[in-house]
Amino acid sequence: MNVYSVTLSGPAPWGFRLQGGKDFSMPLTVSRLTPGGKAAQAGVGVGDWVVSIDDANAEDMTHVEAQNKIRAATDSLTLTLSKGEAAYYDLYQQSKHGLRVENLPCFIPNDRSKKRLIQDTEDWQPRTGTTQSRSFRILAQLTGTDFMQDPDDETMKRSREKFLTEIQSPRYARLRDWHHDRSARALNIKS
Repeated sequence: MNVYSVTLSGPAPWGFRLQGGKDFSMPLTVSRLTPGGKAAQAGVGVGDWVVSIDDANAEDMTHVEAQNKIRAATDSLTLTLSKGEAAYYDLYQQSKHGLRVENLPCFIPNDRSKKRLIQDTEDWQPRTGTTQSRSFRILAQLTGTDFMQDPDDETMKRSREKFLTEIQSPRYARLRDWHHDRSARALNIKS
């Protein structure tokens, strides 16, 4: 694997974010870099695996433990990392030659998978009205609720009209006045 170390001069911010950890059953990886930040300037890459933080093995760290270890660094922060793509290639080569590889994470970021994620989300934009985003439709399929339909415009219009009629009715006025009187008495206020 392509393992390398960087030492970032303190103080924080260090210019990167992590994802994963033992509690997520994923290796700690760099999920985001601040453009021009200390980590980016040192050559850290998005998707790189965190092998150690200040000489402490990161393999068994939870996400919060890793965050706390990084926060504890004041003067400098030393990270040992492994390039995400190199790690994938090394594991592929090992499995190709008959070695048994277990406990692999489901997702190992590389340029191709990042590009696919970007392509999958390119069409995302906030939706108006009752239309659903692509990710919401996928979630509905996964949860088995895709057969449910949003109300159509006509149903929404009828519902809105019924509500407006109700709040203008004498029944609503009596209920509102009763509620205000009751609240005033409970709060010991004269109405």
